[in-house]
Amino acid sequence: MKRELLAGLLLLSAAGALYWRNLQIEDQTPQQLAESEPDFVARALRTRSYDENGRLAAQIAADSMRHFQEEGRTEFTEPVYLIYPQDSEAVWKVQAHQGHLNGTRHVALENDVIITAIEPNEPLRTIRTESLQLDLETMVLTTEDPIRALGESFEVRGTGLWADLNLNQFKLNSKVSASYEVP
Repeated sequence: MKRELLAGLLLLSAAGALYWRNLQIEDQTPQQLAESEPDFVARALRTRSYDENGRLAAQIAADSMRHFQEEGRTEFTEPVYLIYPQDSEAVWKVQAHQGHLNGTRHVALENDVIITAIEPNEPLRTIRTESLQLDLETMVLTTEDPIRALGESFEVRGTGLWADLNLNQFKLNSKVSASYEVP
C-alpha cells in the first residue's frame, strides 16, 4: 500500500511538473518569436508606388525583404530605389547593401550608398557615401557622413549632405573641396 501511494504521488508530481513546464514554455515562445522572427519574408522583391495622381513615384527592388509588423520596420538586402521626383524630368537611382524602412516614408540606407542620375544630361552623375536617410514623401536625402560627388568634368568631396530631389537642389554641410577639369 505504501509503495502504491508513493508511486501515485510520484506520478502526480511528475505530471504537475510537466504541466508547469509547458505553461512556462508557452508564455515565452510568442515573445521570443516576436523579437527574432519577421512576420513575412520576400525574395527578389519588385514593387512600384504611385502618387495620389496615379503618377509613378518610385520603384523598389531588393534581393530580400523582412517585415516586422509589431515594430513597423522593414529590412532590405541590396535595395535599389528608382525615384521619380515631382515636376522634374530627372530620375534618380539610389542603391545600397542594406536598407531599413521605418513606417511608410523614412528609409535608412547603409553600406556603400550610391546615388546615380539616370538622365544623361544631369550635370551631377553620381554621389557616394556610407549611409543615407531618405524621406519618400518629401524626396529629401540627408547624411552626416563623408560624400564624394562626380559630374562630367568635376569631383566634389565634403562631409554631410542635404538634397531635395524635387527641387534638384544639393547642399554639402562642411569640409567641401572640389576639382574641375577643363575640357
